Amino acid sequence: MNIKIVLKGISEEQLRGANFITGFRTLGEVGYIATRYIALKLGMRRVGFVLTKYLRDVTFLDEYGIATPFELFYDEKNHLLVLLSHLLPLQREANEFSETVIKWLKKLDVSNVILIGGLDRRYKTSNTNLRWLRTSKSQLNLNYPLIEKQLLMIGPLALFTIYSEIEDLPATVLLPYADRDRIDPAAAAIAVDEISKLLNIKIDVGELYEDAKKIEEELQKQLELIQKELNRNVSGRVYM
Repeated sequence: MNIKIVLKGISEEQLRGANFITGFRTLGEVGYIATRYIALKLGMRRVGFVLTKYLRDVTFLDEYGIATPFELFYDEKNHLLVLLSHLLPLQREANEFSETVIKWLKKLDVSNVILIGGLDRRYKTSNTNLRWLRTSKSQLNLNYPLIEKQLLMIGPLALFTIYSEIEDLPATVLLPYADRDRIDPAAAAIAVDEISKLLNIKIDVGELYEDAKKIEEELQKQLELIQKELNRNVSGRVYM
């Protein structure tokens, strides 16, 4: 097997029956922002790693120490397990990565699998901020409309959903509308807030909305500078 799950300081038995959350650096980086925020905000303990055959040679210092590409965090109080993926799995490994993690979650008999992604807000057709879907074994219900039929999901989020359905895992996919051209912490806040309600876990999302406000203010400044430059160029022209 090319994908290995390594636990440190905890046993699989201790993780049995936990709720599981993950997301990826796809549209708006919503899944990544949300999972990292949950792990840090709840002060979760890093308890393991997912190792791949072609492990990426990328690391950096995060709030909790040296980061690795794929990390497992656990919150004992809420019996919550999070997979934080700082990078996307390589395309040639994505299928085995997804299958291995889902089969491992099946072995743990997790209570729920919650997957976080994003929908392109350019195609938003109603006032709702979020769409969702679930596998046939999921019992969770959200007060939002389901994703439109025949709308394709791609990437690791799709693979996690596919293998959850095959392995009879209760998976629910949260898809807030997001900006595809930049990171979107406001969309991540919508997902985190919904998770806190679903799992009855108190998670303050104020910091995410503050981050979103800062991004909007920076974008507005950039637009104003561009407009000033355009106006300057136009006023400097001489017509004869």
